[in-house]
Amino acid sequence: MLIKNIRVSFLLVSCALFAFSCNNDPCEDITLPAGWTCEDGNIVCKTTCNTGEVLSIDCNCITDASTITPDPCVDVTCPAGFVKEAETCDCVEIMPVDVNAGFLASSLDVFGSVDLGSFAIPSFFDIEGVFAPGAYNGQIRRIAQLTEIVSHTRDEPITFDIPAALINENRDQFMTEAAMGNSDIRTKIDELNFDAGNTSVADAFQELAAKLVETSVNFNETASNGTAGMITTGSKRRHVSANGLEYAQILEKGLYGPLLYDQMVDDYLRPSQAGPDNPSGNNESASGDYASIGTDRQHRWDEAFGYLGANAMTYPNPDNTSTGDGQFMANYIFDFSDETEEAYGINLSQRIMDAYVLGRAILKAGEGFGPSDENVNEAALEAARQDIKLYVEAGLAAAAFHYLNLAITDVTDDDKLHHLSEAYGFIYSLAFNSEGRMTEAEAYSVLEEIGWPADNHTLSGIYEINLWEVTDAQMDAARVKLDGSFPGFINVPF
Repeated sequence: MLIKNIRVSFLLVSCALFAFSCNNDPCEDITLPAGWTCEDGNIVCKTTCNTGEVLSIDCNCITDASTITPDPCVDVTCPAGFVKEAETCDCVEIMPVDVNAGFLASSLDVFGSVDLGSFAIPSFFDIEGVFAPGAYNGQIRRIAQLTEIVSHTRDEPITFDIPAALINENRDQFMTEAAMGNSDIRTKIDELNFDAGNTSVADAFQELAAKLVETSVNFNETASNGTAGMITTGSKRRHVSANGLEYAQILEKGLYGPLLYDQMVDDYLRPSQAGPDNPSGNNESASGDYASIGTDRQHRWDEAFGYLGANAMTYPNPDNTSTGDGQFMANYIFDFSDETEEAYGINLSQRIMDAYVLGRAILKAGEGFGPSDENVNEAALEAARQDIKLYVEAGLAAAAFHYLNLAITDVTDDDKLHHLSEAYGFIYSLAFNSEGRMTEAEAYSVLEEIGWPADNHTLSGIYEINLWEVTDAQMDAARVKLDGSFPGFINVPF
């Protein structure tokens, strides 16, 4: 017999986080679900079950399997505060935790359980199994292309044509097999403003890539204020401009916004794509290629997942403490999930994966051959969509705090320039979510605290900043302003 700990988190409004007055009674004004009560600040299950029922870990009475079939756990007696898990005979401890999820409160937690009938929800994004058919090949290819581009950004000098690779005009710019094929990065960034014919964001990244390549010819120079050259962090040499910008960092982290983040949350997850307003619906007959990609809504959901950069079978892998089996955004979100779980009771990477898996299960269970056969739990799907958007945004914000924190405490200029460049990239990326907690204007407002010109809310504004001269006070002011959209993050040790 095993004794296991399972945390049951509840949204408790904290008087410390919000401007509520507090008295000496820690339980006053706390509203709890039926069956739970607050005693001295601790949440306790007080549900009494009838004969033939047992207490579940969420404080509900459920039918005791032993009243229907012979109970294999009949000889197992659990200590006080534990309940018996029918399938394994383990004793599971009910551990209500007084956690203030605050702005990270889960929409799925509020929604409650989701009944998909006989459809069994898998434990991972089972694109080749119960979710099949399905595919997100273009996203896998663009992740591979970005990986290959980043791998060349510290070459001395850079001979790989990064601007051409972003366009991949003749589909012949990449050497790795995963990056080859009929995809490119540039056109996805163009889609930000395709309706107006405005390609300014993509143009700005082309310019940035060209500057990185041009600056790399100074690889024999030691960088200093006013002189482009090399800095060294640990064992790695890095190209920086005369104003101290590490172009490689703003290129990579900056691309998270218009490429990965925007395509996920503002494109494929929007109602007209993976949502209920998709004209092709969630049925086989209207799909362009059901045998390969599933229904159109399922395919859009899969494509959104592809931009996360997560291994569909193993992310977030706790045994891989470096990346969690994720790339780019998924990697960084994993890096700071332990901190958000400690502070808010929310593990960002696990919650994102849970929401993606559940959402795809909802679409698979609710698909039909024709429109009249569809039976999608739209309310639960919307809750999953909201969780994904919130927790991906929070992961980017956590990374921004992390690099501002490091830059403030850095002893050497080289470390400061490197970390500050990363911070600029993450904050810039936060602007690319029209439904986010942080608006585009608010993201630039944070950037202005660390030197971004107020009259230039484009990527080119970065060239007007001298990173050598950005002060700790400026970076702390940016942290304070960032905390306005992500309250409490300033106190989390990212």
